[in-house]
Amino acid sequence: MDKAQLALEAQRVKDNEAFQEAMTYLRSNALEALVRTPATDAEAIRDHQAVVRVVDDFLARIDAVIRNGQPRKQSGIV
Repeated sequence: MDKAQLALEAQRVKDNEAFQEAMTYLRSNALEALVRTPATDAEAIRDHQAVVRVVDDFLARIDAVIRNGQPRKQSGIV
């Protein structure tokens, strides 16, 4: 699969409503759990932070794949 095809597939994933709902749920659920977690429970805090980090990193990677597959614009004066 070339970069353009990969970008197209990544865009399809990103635009999928079920995918969007799942990512939003995972992230918001972890953030809400962070708010409810006692400050003394370092392990639970790290676990919830890890979920947020994974979701954010995954979405950033999807965006990077999309950007990498788009045609490059010519630089210079037009």
